[in-house]
Amino acid sequence: MYNNRNNNFNHGPYIAKNMLIKKAEISTEQPPIVEIPDGAETGYICISVFTALGALPVENAIVTVYNILDNGEEHLHAKLLTDSSGRVPDIELPVLHDPLNPLVSPNYYFTTYNLRTQADNFYTVNVLGIRIFPGIKTNYKIDLIPLMADEKGKIPEQTFIIPPSTIDRSNE
Repeated sequence: MYNNRNNNFNHGPYIAKNMLIKKAEISTEQPPIVEIPDGAETGYICISVFTALGALPVENAIVTVYNILDNGEEHLHAKLLTDSSGRVPDIELPVLHDPLNPLVSPNYYFTTYNLRTQADNFYTVNVLGIRIFPGIKTNYKIDLIPLMADEKGKIPEQTFIIPPSTIDRSNE
């Protein structure tokens, strides 16, 4: 039995029962740019999208994973919408590696991808140079900043470039 300060309420504990009201519908189609050959290694990227400082999840944000081809065109790997918790399904991506190439480290190899996140009334966020390692699930939390009232109708963006590290020299 639980009592309040004045001991005038005597009742049992409150039990909350969660109910699934509506299942979120998310496009899980991932049009592959490069087909993953049999036996090829893959890595995963898990993306969550929130408002600035992670206060609230952003629903219906468009998450695009791509890379740039030699001719400068974007090569699309996945384009998904976030659900009510701000997440998209985990995205499987190929990690291209030639073990016979002496310029590639046998210990640290990866493939780089780019990520773009867009949502109504928020700045677009670009993350360039995301490294995907074979057999590893990489988590990214994207914080979107709301647009200022005078910027509505414009498409401002933020771009973050992941700088190379010493192990990147083995992948050049």
